[in-house]
Amino acid sequence: MRLRAATCAGAALALGMMQAALVAGDPPNPLGFPKGPDPGGGVGVFRVWYEGGAWHLRTSTENSVGKKDKLLVFTGTVKCDGKMTIEGKKLEKGKGKTSDSFTPHADGKGFDFEFKTYGATDEVVFKIADSGKKLNFKFLLNGEKPAALRIMIGEKGEHPDKSEFSLPTKPAK
Repeated sequence: MRLRAATCAGAALALGMMQAALVAGDPPNPLGFPKGPDPGGGVGVFRVWYEGGAWHLRTSTENSVGKKDKLLVFTGTVKCDGKMTIEGKKLEKGKGKTSDSFTPHADGKGFDFEFKTYGATDEVVFKIADSGKKLNFKFLLNGEKPAALRIMIGEKGEHPDKSEFSLPTKPAK
């Protein structure tokens, strides 16, 4: 009986240590454009990567099932502990149903975005001042937290644990 209790206690301790190691694991590597296809099911994807000294955030529905059937609204916030500069790429301007926007924070340390995507891609590129150490991302898709598999990070298309995640501003090579 004591042997069984000791074995169960040892197994529980090992399992707890494995879970702690997974939680404390390295964040996804953001280097390079995520080359993998949209994860199956086709309801859009967020792509985040670092390349050439700049960060990129792109949303897309170009490979999604029924991509012209429904407008998808990607929203969120990117924050940093250092100043950043932001530039829109591939954004539809104006007041139409697919108009996109991003709003820099008053302190210069982040931005909010709203990309209305209908069978296309939208993107912002941002650079972080040398003093910045950590980026915090928070994403919503049609007002709800997207499944982590809808967020692809770096060349390997890795996924964060959830739709709110952090990455170092200067990824290791």
